[in-house]
Amino acid sequence: MTASAQLPLADDLFLTAHDTVKGKCLLSPATLGLGMASALIGELVLWRRVDVVDGKIQIIDDRPTGDPAATAVLDQLLREGHHRAVRDWISFLATGVATDLVERRLARSALVQRQEKRGLFGAKVSFVPSDSMIAGWPATRIRTFIGRGELLDIPDLVLAGLILATGLDQHVFFTLEARGRGQLFDQLKRRLPAMLLELVGQAEAAVGDAVMARRA
Repeated sequence: MTASAQLPLADDLFLTAHDTVKGKCLLSPATLGLGMASALIGELVLWRRVDVVDGKIQIIDDRPTGDPAATAVLDQLLREGHHRAVRDWISFLATGVATDLVERRLARSALVQRQEKRGLFGAKVSFVPSDSMIAGWPATRIRTFIGRGELLDIPDLVLAGLILATGLDQHVFFTLEARGRGQLFDQLKRRLPAMLLELVGQAEAAVGDAVMARRA
């Protein structure tokens, strides 16, 4: 795989949320989970399997996507058809379900290597990138396009939105000038489809609630 390849949305966000050499997470486990959950739902929107409208998930196509992680989430949605609130699904998937699905997908693709270190208080598992350039490419790609004043495609716009929603922008966009940030916000507002813009907003709200809960 070359550095120019574009991975599934949640994989790109996972790699962006971790150090490209040692795989150290830049987010709290709770915030990472909320980001992974939102990104997997976003993948189903991009697959045209679900819509997000008025805070609810609407299934528009129940066919498998061809991707195990996205299909696992779709199957869960189909089984729990009476639950539709997107915030509820983000919260449920963030309990570890989404992160585990993404870690497994990245490991199957050999993009990360699972490492386990045993210590006095038990085993600590980490997922170390196999190639630091590939791991760093999602963030580099977005910074490069924004820096050049170019348009991001829809998956990368969602990725940028989730970077902002989870607070990763302080790591990813810290070199961006005010003009670049302004252009990014303008693209999100003008070009991101309403259902995906709502999903990003729901993710941001979920992260905000989680932060407030930890401070309480």
